[in-house]
Amino acid sequence: MRAPPRCDHAIVRGAIALVLLLCGLASADPELQTAKVAEQHEADHPVASVAIVGGMYLGFSAWAYAAWYAKHKPLGYFKWGGDGWLGDRTYAGGADKFGHAWATMSLARAGTLLLHDYGGYDKQRSAIVSSALAESLFFFVEVKDGFFYEFSFSDLTGDTAGAVAALLLDSFPKLDEMFDYRVQYFPSHEYADNVSGGNGYNRLNIAEDYSGETYLLAYHLGSIPALRAWDPWPRFVDLALGFETRGYKPSPPAGYPPNEHHQNLFIGVSFNAQGFFDWLFTRRGATKPRVRKITHGLFEIFNLPYTSTYLIEDSRTPTGQVMTGGA
Repeated sequence: MRAPPRCDHAIVRGAIALVLLLCGLASADPELQTAKVAEQHEADHPVASVAIVGGMYLGFSAWAYAAWYAKHKPLGYFKWGGDGWLGDRTYAGGADKFGHAWATMSLARAGTLLLHDYGGYDKQRSAIVSSALAESLFFFVEVKDGFFYEFSFSDLTGDTAGAVAALLLDSFPKLDEMFDYRVQYFPSHEYADNVSGGNGYNRLNIAEDYSGETYLLAYHLGSIPALRAWDPWPRFVDLALGFETRGYKPSPPAGYPPNEHHQNLFIGVSFNAQGFFDWLFTRRGATKPRVRKITHGLFEIFNLPYTSTYLIEDSRTPTGQVMTGGA
């Protein structure tokens, strides 16, 4: 039976299409064209912002190819589903679904920031276009996965959740003031074992180091008006709903003992680095708006390592064979 085409360059083609769409946005916006003619937005960089966003997508596509496909043989057919959702025996213990949501949201929000703040495009239009671009990119990733691993409906659900979250947070400032969705990461010993004892590009696939990642939906106590009398301390503390898996991924390299697997779901507290640096760079005498902008964006999506703790925890350990495939 003849195998379907491998679709080796699907991600790159998809990224190029996204760049063309961005260029269309730049050329088709009459308000920005008028502004350029009237020289009303001298500080805006509409073409440069589109180029940077396009380069960001192309760079991600190149990394994804090296990490996920370069050394992996295609299936020879297209596979639909099979990697599960959040079960304790599924691939990565379900942490990859949270990772898909976080990656799509982060890429979308970065694009909105570049197009609006640096490019001068309308905020709402930038948010809609950037969320659609991020969702489209990860859809192409799933299509390519279908030829190498499987087309995952649960991964695509995570992607869509992330795109919707980005659109909501960028469209409603009050919601953004209240919530963050962040990842707390420090390289796991499983990842270190793969770097030192593995082989090929895949050993450097840091995105698959789920044993070092904790996903946090954080609620800013500083957004509660009744607590502002104690300012600035409420800015530095978040309530957090967290999820993490340990021992699922990365798999141990050949010759290493098997990992122990468990999932953790918890309610806890976390240090809000974004709130701390916002306070630090805006208090009296501080004049570092550019640095503040960098730290604000960075800690919108990242949590400092070892700065969250459990108050209530539920842990599960699988009792059967754990799925090792997927991407």
